[in-house]
Amino acid sequence: MSAPIIQLQDVSKRFGELTVLDRLSFEVAPGEKLALIGPSGSGKTTILRLLMTLETPTDGMVMVEGEPLFHQRRGDALVPADERHLHRMRARIGMVFQHFNLFPHKSVCENVCLAPVLTQGAKPADARRRAMELLDMVGLSAKADAMPAQLSGGQKQRVAIARALALSPRIMLFDEVTSALDPELVEEVLNVMHMLARETDMTMLLVTHEMGFAHDFADRVLFFDRGRIVEEGPPDEIFKNPRQDRTQAFLRKVVAAGHRV
Repeated sequence: MSAPIIQLQDVSKRFGELTVLDRLSFEVAPGEKLALIGPSGSGKTTILRLLMTLETPTDGMVMVEGEPLFHQRRGDALVPADERHLHRMRARIGMVFQHFNLFPHKSVCENVCLAPVLTQGAKPADARRRAMELLDMVGLSAKADAMPAQLSGGQKQRVAIARALALSPRIMLFDEVTSALDPELVEEVLNVMHMLARETDMTMLLVTHEMGFAHDFADRVLFFDRGRIVEEGPPDEIFKNPRQDRTQAFLRKVVAAGHRV
């Protein structure tokens, strides 16, 4: 068994009186495809934001590739991480957000090229070559010189995936990447994510309300409620034979809303 690539150890996150994550502990294996499901407000997106260092845990320890994410070793002591440590750790992780976040004044190719040039010192010609490879991978090389306003929502999200991949992360996080799309555009984005899951060895964490996709995508599913893991297991077990009453009730509502499980 290889060491976990991600570990959360008794992690809590509170916003004032509101507890979003409640002494949460779990591990993710290298290359694992993990789906995080549950009702809105159950803490799923907060986990991704912690891994991207967009939020800081109130308590507990987050480890990435065996190193503390929010702490660093100084002699025999663990001290709060400085910006240099956070930057180095963050470089291992890519994230695709719900709302694309493309730069509207830059072309598709420029959006994909920008981060490698600014954060990794890539030469512009090398960054463009890599960007074109990634745009080809997501089926958008013909749109390289288009502006984001000329793209559909599904195309924008595929550009956002290419942009995250341009930094060669070892961990990819997907936060409700289809929820802002018209229904007919969802499939083109899911097809790209299926391809990534099938053809790369990246560790991938997916927060989604697309239960059918979570079933087909994931090696393991975690069902969250109120900042805790209620149930976890292989997709067939969680979706077809859930053990916990809370999981059963959630999936009944999903099916009643017309979603495939």
